[in-house]
Amino acid sequence: DGIKMVKQQLHDTLARHSVIGIESVGQPFDPNLHEAIRHLPSSEQPAMTVLEEVEQGYKLHDRVVRPSKVIVSSGPPEATEHG
Repeated sequence: DGIKMVKQQLHDTLARHSVIGIESVGQPFDPNLHEAIRHLPSSEQPAMTVLEEVEQGYKLHDRVVRPSKVIVSSGPPEATEHG
């Protein structure tokens, strides 16, 4: 519980100074906000959609302080032919 309280205090302090986290998962990939570290096929998400956030990014006012490191969908997996 103590760690959760410290984490919340840190987020509150950052928010008071206009530092906000970048929302990523499920959003379209934006190279201005995200750094793609991997592409994975996904039948659930269209290509160029953020599947997972590996490291959260932050903005100070409208300026990106650190982009989010994300895994991006490359679209549905291709069917392989066996024959």
